[in-house]
This record gives sequence, C-alpha cells and structure tokens, in this order.
Amino acid sequence: MRHVLRDSRGAGVIAAVVLAAGASTRMGRPKALLRHGERSFVACAVELAAAAGCAPIVVVVGAQPIHEPLAATLVHNETWPLGQLSSLQRGLAAIAAAEATPAGVLVLTVDRPHLRPTTIAALVDAARAAPDCVWQPEHAGQRGHPLIWPAALLPALRALPPHGDPRPLLREHAALRRSLAVDDPATLDNLDHPADLARLR
Repeated sequence: MRHVLRDSRGAGVIAAVVLAAGASTRMGRPKALLRHGERSFVACAVELAAAAGCAPIVVVVGAQPIHEPLAATLVHNETWPLGQLSSLQRGLAAIAAAEATPAGVLVLTVDRPHLRPTTIAALVDAARAAPDCVWQPEHAGQRGHPLIWPAALLPALRALPPHGDPRPLLREHAALRRSLAVDDPATLDNLDHPADLARLR
C-alpha cells in the first residue's frame, strides 16, 4: 500500500511540477531560459518550490532542452504540442513512479518568475493544513496561479485526454476549491510577449 509523504512534523509533503515544455511562440524565444535578475525563469520556479519545502520537484521539458543544473528531476514530454495538460500528466506520472504519494502537487509555469516566495509558502502551508482541497491564490478578488491539486484528484487529472482542459474537473469538484487571499499581483500576470518581459524588467 502506498503511503503519503510526510515531513519531520508529520505534515503531508507537497510535490511540485514545473511546466517548461512549450515553444514560447508568442515570446519568440524559450521562456524557460529567459532571465529574471541573475536566474533563468525555470530556475526561479524551481527555487520557489524548493523554498516552500516541496519534494520531489519535477521539471517537464519539451520543445527546448534545458541544460543548466537544477535542483529538480527533468523529464521530457514528447507530446508537448498537445498542450499544458499533457506536460502536467507527464510530470504527475514521474511523481507517481515513486513509492510514496505526496499530499498534493503544486503546478508552476515558467512565466511567473516574479511570484513572491511568501505567496508560494503560504499556499503550500494552506494545502498541508487542508490537504483534501484544491488551493489557489486570490488577488484583488480574482483567482490566479499557481494551483495545488490534492492527491485524491491526481488520478482523475492523469485520466483526462492529454489535449484537454482540467477546468471541467475543477467545476466538477467545486466544493473542494479554496482561495487564499494574497497581496501578489504576479498571481494574475502571464509573461507571454516581449512587451511583458520589458515591463518586468
């Protein structure tokens, strides 16, 4: 029987999947390799997850290889053109291959390197306190990203069509959704175009 990963305090451990497989066509160059300060976007995402105590951390690559050393497991998604869900499923499969099951999975994209570490830490703490819920940050009355999916919904996520959309699953389990109020505009901010990158800098 698979057991739930727990930390030294007995709290459930939250794993993390960093989605870095897309072609970044709107940006015109791979977003994962762009720089935010002294670090790449993908390194920022990994560091956010690590600082919040997430383990394991899986980075899913696809269109572009990532050669820089990261404190994470890199897996390749051959079906990345199908969309983000296929990459998430590849990351979840890598986590499921372990002997233990995390209490939940934090899903980070590489286009929010400016998220505050306190936001991720608070979100992870909320998920540890109520691990059966889907956790999402809320800023200025709007739900944002990243999400934390509970262990109970991971099989349903993996069973969705890889070209599909997880939002119907969220609606089906609306009673499990929880919002955490945060003072972090980055939770609503996608960096998709060169102008967005200029604004960040």
